[in-house]
Amino acid sequence: MPVTRFLLPSIACLALSSAWSADFRVGAARVNITPPSGTAMGGFYRFRGVGGVLDPLFAKTIVLEQDGVHAALIVLDMSGTTHTLVKAARERVEKECGIPAGHVMISATHTHSGPQLPRGNLMDTITKVDTPERQTFVNTLPGLIARSVSEAKARLAPCRALAASGQCEGIAFNRRVLRDGQTQAIWQPAKIDPTKERPAGPVDPEVGLCVWESVSSPSMPVAALVNFAMHPTSVGSGVQVSADYPGVLTRLLSVRHGQDMVAVFANGACGNINHGDYIAGRRRSTLELGTALADACTEAWPARQQLKLHTPRVAREMVKLQRRQFTEAQITQAKELMSTFETKNPGTVPMAEAVCILETADKRDRNVPLEVEVQVIAFADEMAVVSLPGEIFVELGLAIKKASPFKHTIIAELANGSMGYVPNREAYPQGNYEVVSARGEAGSGERLVETALKLLKSVR
Repeated sequence: MPVTRFLLPSIACLALSSAWSADFRVGAARVNITPPSGTAMGGFYRFRGVGGVLDPLFAKTIVLEQDGVHAALIVLDMSGTTHTLVKAARERVEKECGIPAGHVMISATHTHSGPQLPRGNLMDTITKVDTPERQTFVNTLPGLIARSVSEAKARLAPCRALAASGQCEGIAFNRRVLRDGQTQAIWQPAKIDPTKERPAGPVDPEVGLCVWESVSSPSMPVAALVNFAMHPTSVGSGVQVSADYPGVLTRLLSVRHGQDMVAVFANGACGNINHGDYIAGRRRSTLELGTALADACTEAWPARQQLKLHTPRVAREMVKLQRRQFTEAQITQAKELMSTFETKNPGTVPMAEAVCILETADKRDRNVPLEVEVQVIAFADEMAVVSLPGEIFVELGLAIKKASPFKHTIIAELANGSMGYVPNREAYPQGNYEVVSARGEAGSGERLVETALKLLKSVR
């Protein structure tokens, strides 16, 4: 399918020399978005109402500006984003902050201990987010996001940027496993037999780090952006709100490197990456995971190198993908399963498959296209941020990093809306959870990689 729309960077002149320009300015802010008691929580195929707070959730924003051109990087402590939320928030930001909607990137950390957003499918009924009282909190989010951007913009000041690449081994695991002689994947086992079983794919141990320092006070960092690929599911299935390990990581970075620094975590391509250690048969705590990543950042901190900054360059494409095909028998079976889900527990994988089948069938009947956004924001010769619209398999993220024309490429998944899981082509015949719940046909992930690389080259 052809790309439906291509937007070139809305900048007066991309050829503007970084040697002839005004100061590069940065501002950062965070706004509390912790939901009230009773709010529907995400991350699971059942209803959980917020029953307490382990640690607060935030909308964190970094605004970049040079020569009057702004770009905003926003990360929410939530399980995901939706097109509806992003559209509403971008409109508020453009109206209230004067930053073009297309220059705003909104992603989520993917904490499984945060609020659920309406998705326009059966998950709304399953999680009970579609009740009027629970919609109230959702309706406040665009305004809170716009406020975080407004506060960040108000703090714009001349900054320099420094970047480094660290490593954090041994905390992330590919949660899909293959057994010798079998082609079907095992999903997130508690423990495996290494003599007979092996991971179905790689992990990405890279910790990307970018720090913006005040020109007038270099020892006082303004903001830090950290990138790593791993599901934040360490808190578990309780009813207490938490930012999970990204919350621990960002708090530790501020304690260690600057109390006024706004530390932001963008989750990388972690669709098939968990923290469950099936080699040793143990699960690390939220504190252990966040501390390990903070230690990796601290170790990389002295190796940061100054970037050659330029006016923010933004490119976006809306990509039409093919929905998967399902038989009438599969649709009938999915309807039967969902008719009894409140009295029976069919399990996560059957529930995920049924929701996917029924949503796909409904949107096919209504001729609703599977259209998603890929966005790139570059602000230095050596660094760019790529947004991807779903839970992206690590193989796809690694492919983008490998072929990117930028030395440092940060991937922010679950950004600007979500199409759910996006496996690589090789995973489809292996089946199991991520594949049966994928909305796009095999090859959809590779299309997103192609688009991302094209956009990266266009802003380079």
